[in-house]
Amino acid sequence: MTLTEIATSGTAARVRAALERQLDGALVEVPEDDDSPRRAFSEALRRALMLRQKHPFDVVALGLPDLLRYRDLVAGSEVTLRATNIEAYFIRTDGSVEQYQSETR
Repeated sequence: MTLTEIATSGTAARVRAALERQLDGALVEVPEDDDSPRRAFSEALRRALMLRQKHPFDVVALGLPDLLRYRDLVAGSEVTLRATNIEAYFIRTDGSVEQYQSETR
């Protein structure tokens, strides 16, 4: 299964398990008590860019909590994400996952 197939048909736990099996260092934990989504997003983006460098032809994606702040950060980084072919997914509190879709497409 591809990451997109897992994310659209699975839960956050399945996405996490697939990432842990497939990509060493792919998961960036966002501490629940972290009051800085910008810092967590920056670290996730940095790691995604490092993965893109190591795996230029693989799917690379960010998995972020489905919060307005993270949605804003992804939307503000859309050109960079598109240029580096990095996908973004939002993980809801119920465990379902939604892939980010540009409003300009």
